[in-house]
Amino acid sequence: MSKQSQMRGAFATLFPYIKSHRKRLALVCSLVVAVVLIDLVQPWLVKEAIDRYVTVSRPDSGAIVLMALSYLGLVLLAFGLTYYQDIVLQQIGLSIVRSIRIDLFKHIQRLALRYFDQNSPGRIITNVVSDTEALNNFFTQFLANTLRGTFSLVLIMFFMLHLNVKIALYCFLLVPPVVFLAIFFQSKIRAINTEVRHRLGVLIGFLAENLSGMAIVQIFHQEEKQRRRLDERNKALLEWTIRENRWFLLFFNITELLGDLSIAALIWFGGNGVMEGSISFGVLYAFVGYIRRFFQPINTISQQMNTLQSSIVASDRISRTLQEVPDIQEVADATAPEVEGLIILDGVSLAYRFGHTVLHDIHLTIQPGERIGFVGATGAGKTSIMNLVTRFYDVTAGALIIDGKDIRDWPLDVLRRSVGIVQQDVTLFSGTIIDNIRFFQTDIPVERVKEACRLVGAEPFILRQLHGYETVLSERASTLSAGERQLLSFARVLIFDPRILILDEATASLDSRTEEVLQEAIHRVSAGRTLLVIAHRLSTVQQMDTICVLEQGRIVESGSHSELLGRHGHYWRLHQAGILLEEVA
Repeated sequence: MSKQSQMRGAFATLFPYIKSHRKRLALVCSLVVAVVLIDLVQPWLVKEAIDRYVTVSRPDSGAIVLMALSYLGLVLLAFGLTYYQDIVLQQIGLSIVRSIRIDLFKHIQRLALRYFDQNSPGRIITNVVSDTEALNNFFTQFLANTLRGTFSLVLIMFFMLHLNVKIALYCFLLVPPVVFLAIFFQSKIRAINTEVRHRLGVLIGFLAENLSGMAIVQIFHQEEKQRRRLDERNKALLEWTIRENRWFLLFFNITELLGDLSIAALIWFGGNGVMEGSISFGVLYAFVGYIRRFFQPINTISQQMNTLQSSIVASDRISRTLQEVPDIQEVADATAPEVEGLIILDGVSLAYRFGHTVLHDIHLTIQPGERIGFVGATGAGKTSIMNLVTRFYDVTAGALIIDGKDIRDWPLDVLRRSVGIVQQDVTLFSGTIIDNIRFFQTDIPVERVKEACRLVGAEPFILRQLHGYETVLSERASTLSAGERQLLSFARVLIFDPRILILDEATASLDSRTEEVLQEAIHRVSAGRTLLVIAHRLSTVQQMDTICVLEQGRIVESGSHSELLGRHGHYWRLHQAGILLEEVA
């Protein structure tokens, strides 16, 4: 991406947030001007003291003391104003970062599952946490120093011209090479910083994967191999970071060298002017002070160049995420019919990627309250049908109609409330058991939560916990068994009373006793609901009103359990091959 595009992306991202803080930013600018003026008055004050009260025939000690006290007063005033200015900038920066994080997270939540298929958790975490922190550094570090440095350079040039035009113009000859160096080094550092942030995202993604899958790493005794893989990624990040720092330090030292050479030249020529009487010693002292201050903001800004480049790259990455258009779009003024549970798949096809169709021309009608089972080998397309019913993905051909209306014309929130899904892989969050079941919605009564738990048979093991329903679960609830987590997941779905219920291998992790409890619960709660079940267990499938057999994305057979076995077709072969399990070992 070009420099201009990155800059435009950074500005477009930040401007709406900066705009809401324009009054406080105006205050910061005023404070910066005041602090810079106070700082630049100090050499002038010393120059006046030298020329008027020190290098005269009759030095005035009283006036010198007064000048010294005035100098001290200016230093203390500058300290107070700088402190207040930094506090205000910190508040602005943290407030903007908070707003960006909230907006970024809200936008990411709206994106379809396709986005999460294509982007690793590490990259997304880096975007929300690390990239936004880089923007905070932009406000708290770079912005303050840049504003202060810019005003300083302008006012220094004014003071130097006022003192002596000829010497000032000689000093200004340094400006073009310094500007050229800044532009050259900035372009180099920007390209390297982009790679640094990419490598950081790769490292975070690798760590996230290994921490979540630590049990697998340990059981296969892959700790050393994973450590080496981490070292490779960490080394790559280190190398790019060192390369970035080398360019930055080279620029910083070159500007330092130019500043020192300028002071040496000024003392040489200015000293001759003092001996010849063309300028006063006070003027020479003031020029030396202003030259030091002239390079000080340049050096300060150069020190913050890494921060600037990180902020530009981070802002560009955030901008690109915010510009991601959700695949699942909700039509304007969408309305939902009265939910009964009639589902029609009319010539439905689905491709997760172009040219890779996973469902082919599916025709299926599911009546309200009907119980439908889906069976087939791995990759046959069972879960893909469920992804369409929940509208995690949109059909690529045909239409999926619920209660007489294409689900693309439904409000998403109504659709997701009407369709509940229990998956094989259960996700629980840090919080109490009650919080997890009602998904942190405190308006749902506790008694309703307990009723759902009793219905699915989860209450006995909950009451065995140390604090019962108030037991705090760790992330992913690793202290619970797979079956216990599944029961909590089932209770969580039931508490929202969906008219359409999907069980996607929901009993796969349960032992025979727990499955029996859940089967009874399914029988009770499925009354009056449309039930869609994916299962490999015969005990689950044979209870269904209709069983659909899928093969390579097509429904190749349908009927009841006994009918399908009697045909000796696909279903019978699945049963004979052991894909449909008679019992749990």
